[in-house]
Amino acid sequence: MRMPIDIVLMPRLRSVAPGALGAVMLGALAVSGGGAGTATAAAAACLTMADPQGINTSAPGQLDRPDYETQIGGAVELSENPLFADAVSAGKLPPVDQRVPEEALVYLPVEACGSYGGTLRGVARAPESGTSGILSWRQASLVRISDDLKTVVPNVAKSWAWNDDYTEIVFTLRKGHKWSDGEPFTADDVVFFFNDIELNSDLRPKTRKLWIIGGEPVKAEKIDDLHVKLSFAVPFPGLLYNFATNGSYFAPYAPKHHYMQYHAAYNANADAEAKAAGFEGWVQRFKTIYHRWKDAETLTPHALIRPTLESHIMEVEANTQRRVFVANPYYFKIDTSGQQLPYVDRHHERFLNRELQVLSILNGEVDFKAQGVSLTAFPVLKEGEAKGGYEIRLPPGSVGKVLAFNITHRDPDLRAIYGDLRFRQAVSFLINRDEINELISFGLGRPTQAVPASTSFVTEENKNYMIEHDPARANRLLDDMGMKKGPDGWRMMPNGKPFTILWEYSTQFAEPEFVKLMLEYFRDGGLNVNAKEQTSQATRENAKAGTSDINMEWDTPFEPTMIADIGLYIPYYSDIGPLFGINWRQWSLSNGAEGEEPPAWAKRMFVIAEEWRTVEPGSDRYMEIGRELVKLNQENMTIIGTVAELPKPTVISNNLGNIPSDLTAMNFNFGYNYAYRPDQWYLKN
Repeated sequence: MRMPIDIVLMPRLRSVAPGALGAVMLGALAVSGGGAGTATAAAAACLTMADPQGINTSAPGQLDRPDYETQIGGAVELSENPLFADAVSAGKLPPVDQRVPEEALVYLPVEACGSYGGTLRGVARAPESGTSGILSWRQASLVRISDDLKTVVPNVAKSWAWNDDYTEIVFTLRKGHKWSDGEPFTADDVVFFFNDIELNSDLRPKTRKLWIIGGEPVKAEKIDDLHVKLSFAVPFPGLLYNFATNGSYFAPYAPKHHYMQYHAAYNANADAEAKAAGFEGWVQRFKTIYHRWKDAETLTPHALIRPTLESHIMEVEANTQRRVFVANPYYFKIDTSGQQLPYVDRHHERFLNRELQVLSILNGEVDFKAQGVSLTAFPVLKEGEAKGGYEIRLPPGSVGKVLAFNITHRDPDLRAIYGDLRFRQAVSFLINRDEINELISFGLGRPTQAVPASTSFVTEENKNYMIEHDPARANRLLDDMGMKKGPDGWRMMPNGKPFTILWEYSTQFAEPEFVKLMLEYFRDGGLNVNAKEQTSQATRENAKAGTSDINMEWDTPFEPTMIADIGLYIPYYSDIGPLFGINWRQWSLSNGAEGEEPPAWAKRMFVIAEEWRTVEPGSDRYMEIGRELVKLNQENMTIIGTVAELPKPTVISNNLGNIPSDLTAMNFNFGYNYAYRPDQWYLKN
């Protein structure tokens, strides 16, 4: 089993041009399938990553159609997915050569040019819980992370070019690219996303932190239909890493031709029409039918008519049992034999609880599943491989479980306790990480403190910081706080009031076996805990409201994702389920006009995080800031780690083709399956 990657950070390549070696890499250029000779294959031949037959690719496993046709010495003859044949014959849909872009992206499939048809079956917990893995099957971001998890490669964007100081980037789009309704995709759609959605004061009274660079919002400018420029007040070298990793779920474009009818800037009657439709106004209506998190967007009936660039589009209205997607007839990728991708006709996502998901896998009803598969389920899933018709692999990528006490709790008494560093240190010493590793992780993980994963500036000392199992030391710290034990053996607050931790957890982040062990460790310190299972949505709502005692939804950053979004490692540590410090971040963003003034250590984090966004990855200053951020987080025990560097159990149907033999990692921050190009997966039978 290969463990998480180590990255050498020296990005120098600033542009990607079609037909040239063009992959941006955290360290070096990457070329896949490159041979010295020129390919002599006929246009209808199937060239694969396993047998590229001399094709030189501009990025691992892919190149642009004009470049490919030049190398094979002729035009690619496109072939029609039988799914669309009737619609084409009836004149309801143009033939494939009028739907696929002139500058389509050509994939060399992993092993074979697949056959059309079938339904890719997946399971998630609920419409807003554990769905990222299936969303990654159909994603369409401007750029993509390759399966080495280091290389940023073209995707929706054909190429890009930075200026010398990383303050401007120009994206080149693909000629002939169309939305799923057949309308052209142009620079207008990128500019609309930025200027009319993200920077619109009605839709977003406060601009998202990601788009405030050097105190100024990003500027989006259309050069022509195929070229769009983004400009920043200061260098922003991490932009592409954001688009390619944890930002890959949020496409930086929107179909202007569709949404402008609902937008007051383009339709003077938008507000009146929204009210007539039962909304408070155009803003509420727009927020209902548009969402940057694309899974949220699919939960309304409007999703059936909303254009997309994704590989699959909504086929039937979603409900609490399932979502069904069908292939996009205008998808912009083809394989080397001229078949339009995707191969798979439909995606079927069912919503099941944790136990039923395991049963469904054992019954052979799931084709691919990684997100939410716990190591505790590995033995039973391994035993059921033959009967279920699947293989279970153990790629790296599981970052383990963490605890973050709500330092900014709305209850002043609880805030005083959770905000006391001695309390958080005591909890860390109460945890028996070796026991957790043996009983829950089968000895496959590493006891460690909560630190960024596979990161150049994290040391062994950082990983081992205060991870000793030392209940005696923990109890001394709690005694020093004045938390005396009552007649029942449970500790009280320093003011003499009863003290109970309410731990509302989601099984998406903590399986019951883990919680049961943790309750024993808390008990060793005289800490009374009321553990209650909640949905992921409920835990997120409580976290945002500042009423939860313990939060766990930390997307442990890897190095590329820290470059992409340093917000993962400063308060409030997440966009989805904040750990603590929402009011602190508000104070920082408003220069003290709003929110709550944070302590000095958090202020320092906000200051150096702003500088981090402007420095070149791998530079001396980059390393200095990274080390200081780790130090500040550890010295203040912001997040308490348990066991990390774990494998991620991944279930793959024996009927599923073109899955790489080596899955580099399986993690939310890399878009789960997106690096492995699910649009070139196919069903063998």
